[in-house]
Amino acid sequence: MIEIIEKKYCTGCEACLNVCPHAAIMMVRDHEGFDYPSIYSDKCVDCGLCVKVCPVLHYEDIADKRKIYNDVQKAIAAKTNCEEWRRVSSSGGFFPAIANYILEHGGVVAGAAFDEHFDVHHVIINDKKDLIKVQASKYAQSRIKYIYKEIKKYLTDGRLVLFTGMACQIEGLKSYLRKEYSNLYTADLICMGIPSPGVWRGYLDTTFQGESIRHVNFKDKTYGWRVFALRIETDRRSFLQKRFDNAFFQCMLKTYSLRPSCFNCPFKKEERLSDFTLADCWGTVEEVPQLDDDKGLSSVIVHSSKGWRLWEELAPWLDTEEVTLASIVAHNENLVRNRQGSACRDEFYKLFSRSPQKALAWCGCNLQSGKWLRNKLLIKRVLKKIVGR
Repeated sequence: MIEIIEKKYCTGCEACLNVCPHAAIMMVRDHEGFDYPSIYSDKCVDCGLCVKVCPVLHYEDIADKRKIYNDVQKAIAAKTNCEEWRRVSSSGGFFPAIANYILEHGGVVAGAAFDEHFDVHHVIINDKKDLIKVQASKYAQSRIKYIYKEIKKYLTDGRLVLFTGMACQIEGLKSYLRKEYSNLYTADLICMGIPSPGVWRGYLDTTFQGESIRHVNFKDKTYGWRVFALRIETDRRSFLQKRFDNAFFQCMLKTYSLRPSCFNCPFKKEERLSDFTLADCWGTVEEVPQLDDDKGLSSVIVHSSKGWRLWEELAPWLDTEEVTLASIVAHNENLVRNRQGSACRDEFYKLFSRSPQKALAWCGCNLQSGKWLRNKLLIKRVLKKIVGR
């Protein structure tokens, strides 16, 4: 582990991996299933570039830059008018609208995709037929690898680039680039935290042992957009389970599987370095009932002037209504608030290190806890409606 930052604060953005000119950094997976940078001491020349690009270390240094970048801050409820895009999207289908625009104008899109083993990593696409790969939510931390380097080449060549990821990954990319590019557009997501790719791997290997997985959808809309479920198709069966009844989702919702840095994330702010912040339009949807058909609606925060100019180009593909930023914050508190780690988190990982199957069974055995979480969220929504009257 690089000693310039405490492990609990490292987001795994991989900016240091990309910037090292001597290939002295590798990512090593720990017992919780997260990847952290580690130095080859025989290759390191102490150039300090890894220190310079760490976005966590320099978060406060660019506070003024962040304020200047956020010169629009408009909040919008949006859904695409292309039903196929929305059907395969997790929310309202804003992402395929913007990605399609970038691709039509000769650009490339970088986003999280499954590999052949259904592990998650970032890829770059330049063809519309591959758009499906980077659509829909992936609830496991995506490996960046050397994507930042590839993006810089496209930017230098003058190509349009859309990069989507978590706020920490946007910060990592921009810290690596060291300057703004007019042809770079970024979109981050409101997240409660990043789940462990190791726990995801353990879930697949134990739940679908001996089966060949063919398709995964973390937010299947069979039961409607509000009651999303995990769908996994294998060579033997079609698996569909609501999130509150699913062991993997319970690990996330109880915060067991979240990355330690997510409990101290400095990037959970209204002001971000992205052009767009995307989320489900929870709660706020009641302010725009004309857009609600339970097939998915997105909350979009447009942060920058550059983002707003692109937004106006997307009008033919979208049905929209402007809402208040305060409303999005009220119903998506993960935008600005860090989750508190569970007291049972260490116990979960001790068990997971010995037996992923037993740990997942322990996490998901009490379905009443899932129902409690569901009822808690319902009560919070009702209280917010009452207070808002």
